[in-house]
Amino acid sequence: MKKILQIGNWPPPLCGWAMGLVALRRELESRGWDCPVMNLNENRRVVSPEYIDVQGGWDYLRKVWRHVWRGYAVHIRVNAESKKGYLLALVAMLLARLAGRPALLTYCGGHRQTLFPAPKASFRHLAFALLFRIPTRIYCDSEPVKEVLLTAGIEASRVIPVPLFSSENVHFTPTDLPDSLREFFSRREGVFFLYVCYRKEYLLEFLAGIMQRFRAQYPGIGFLLVGTSDRELELLRQFFRAQGLEGAVCITGSVTHDAFLTMLTRSLACIRSPLSDGVSSSVLEALALGIPVLGSDNGTRPAGVELWRPEDPESLLKLMAEVMRNRQHLLARMPRFSAEDNTCKLADDVEIACRRKSESKAANRDSGAAAGS
Repeated sequence: MKKILQIGNWPPPLCGWAMGLVALRRELESRGWDCPVMNLNENRRVVSPEYIDVQGGWDYLRKVWRHVWRGYAVHIRVNAESKKGYLLALVAMLLARLAGRPALLTYCGGHRQTLFPAPKASFRHLAFALLFRIPTRIYCDSEPVKEVLLTAGIEASRVIPVPLFSSENVHFTPTDLPDSLREFFSRREGVFFLYVCYRKEYLLEFLAGIMQRFRAQYPGIGFLLVGTSDRELELLRQFFRAQGLEGAVCITGSVTHDAFLTMLTRSLACIRSPLSDGVSSSVLEALALGIPVLGSDNGTRPAGVELWRPEDPESLLKLMAEVMRNRQHLLARMPRFSAEDNTCKLADDVEIACRRKSESKAANRDSGAAAGS
C-alpha cells in the first residue's frame, strides 16, 4: 500500500529542508502515493489543509501513532543541532518499527555538528548510534556525511547519499521586487547576498566585523540578508543596528523561491557562513545560476566555491575584494555545473525501501502460516 507520512518543515518560512519536502511530496503524489505531511516548522500550530498541524508533544505522539496504525510508512528529517529534533525523530522511528512499518530517516546535517559526531562511548555518540540503528533507510546529502554516520557502527548499505538540491531548484520566474529592495540595489555599488538566521552557526559577530572592515574600503557596498523567520527579524535588526550597520544591510526575512533567486541573480556574490551545514541548497543554486560563492571551509563545499576560514578574516576580505576588482576572473574559473533530478532519485529509493519492507513482512507471514500448518 503506497502510504507514507512525511514529517518535517513545511513553509513558511522557506528553507532547504522545506523545499526538499515539498518537492518529494509532489513527486510521490504524482506516482499515486498517499503522502500527508506533519509540519514541524514554526507554523506547526496553524491549522491548514496543506499539512497536519502539531499542537504539542502528546498531539505529535498521537498523530504519528494513528498513521502508523493505519499502515503508513514514516519519513522524518533530523540534524544534530537540536535535542528536541532528535527526540521527535527517535519517537517517530520507534513507533514505525513497533507497528512493522518502513521507517525512513533523512539526516540533514553536515559532517561536523554540535551533537554529532561525538567521542566514542560518550552519551551523544550512543544516543545517535541508537537512532541510526532504527531506520530501514537513512538518507544524507554527501559521501563525507555518510562516512561520519558510519562511525555509529551502522551498515553502509542502509545509508544513501542523495543531495536535497535538485534540478527543479533553479527553475524560477523572475519577480518584481518591492520598492524598498529596488531602491537598496540602486543605491549600492554592489550587493553581497547572505542566507542567515539568528543562530550561532551563522557567525553573525564574525560577519558584522567583516562588513565593517569591508565598508571602510568600499563604502558603497550593501549586504542583503535573506532567509530568517519572522520571529527572528527584529532580533537581527537590533543586532546589526548595535553594530552600526543598519544603513549597510537590508534584512528581508523569508521570501518566496522566485524572489529568493531573483535577488540572488542581482547580487555580486553569495557569502555562506555556517561550518555545520552539509551541501547547502543555496550554495548549489548560486553555482547553477553562475553566481560566485564565498563559503566557509567546512570540508564539504562543492567544486567552484571560493573558500575562506573563520579564524582568518583576511581570507574572506581578500575574496570579497577580488569580487569587486575582477569578478569576471572568478566567474571564469567556476566549473560548469549540471543539476541532477535528485528528487526523482530519492522518490525511487523511497519506493524501493517501502516495497522491500512490505515483501519481507509478506514472506514472514507466509512462512509463519506454513509452519503452523
